[in-house]
Amino acid sequence: MKRIHSGVLLLALMLLGFQAGMAEGSSAGGGNQAQKSKALPTQPPAAAKPAGDPETLAVEVANQIPPVDHDNLKAYWPVVEDRTKAQWMHGLPALAKPPQLTAGEVRITCWVHTDGRVTNLAVEQSSGKAALDRAALAAITATSPYDAFPYGIAVEQVKVRFTFVYNGGATSVPPLVH
Repeated sequence: MKRIHSGVLLLALMLLGFQAGMAEGSSAGGGNQAQKSKALPTQPPAAAKPAGDPETLAVEVANQIPPVDHDNLKAYWPVVEDRTKAQWMHGLPALAKPPQLTAGEVRITCWVHTDGRVTNLAVEQSSGKAALDRAALAAITATSPYDAFPYGIAVEQVKVRFTFVYNGGATSVPPLVH
C-alpha cells in the first residue's frame, strides 16, 4: 500500500512541476516562450505556387539600388506581388477566362516610393489586347499605395517591373510610341 501512495505522490508532484513550468512559460514576462519567438524568422513564408498556374505575376526591381537596400527589401516584394495578384485575379477580364482563354503578357514599370505610393505607371510591353493591359494596370492602381518600405532603406524610390502573364503568355507586342 505504501508503494502505491508513494507512486501517486510522485506522479502528483511531477504533474504539479509540469504545470508550474507551463505557467512560467506563459506568464506576463514571457519566459522561454518569448526567447523562442525571437529566434523565429521575421520573413513571411513563401506562398506555394500551384504547378501550371496559367496566370502568373512577377515583380522585380528594374533599377540599380544599393546592395544593402536590395537585401532589406527582399521580403517586401513578395507581399507586393501577392496583394497585386489577388486584385488582378479578382478583376480578370472575360477575355482571359473560359471559353476564350486569351493568352498574353503585359509588362508595366512604375516607381514605388518609401511611403508605398506608386507613380509613373507605364506599359513597357503590351499584350496587344487592351482589356488585358487595362486589367494589369488596374490591379496595381487598386492595390496601391503599398506598405511603406522597412525602416532603414536609403533610397527614396525604386523602379519596379510587373510582368503579368495571362494563360501561359505569348502574344505580346511592343509598347505604343506616343
